Amino acid sequence: MGMSTPEKSHPPQPLTPEQRIKELEVQLKEAREKAQLFEAVLDVLKKDYGVRVVKKPLGKSSRKDPSKA
Repeated sequence: MGMSTPEKSHPPQPLTPEQRIKELEVQLKEAREKAQLFEAVLDVLKKDYGVRVVKKPLGKSSRKDPSKA
């Protein structure tokens, strides 16, 4: 049996400013939790495995750009 979604006979109404703020607060909380998780992973890599991960400066990708090949 597939997942059922509630039937919507009309397009969703725009969120009120209060609803939008609440939605953004939830997104911010989730982003902060993700950042904490990634920081913890990096700490484990550094402490347990001696791997140092550094953020590359913007525009410095290690991937080859297919348009320049």
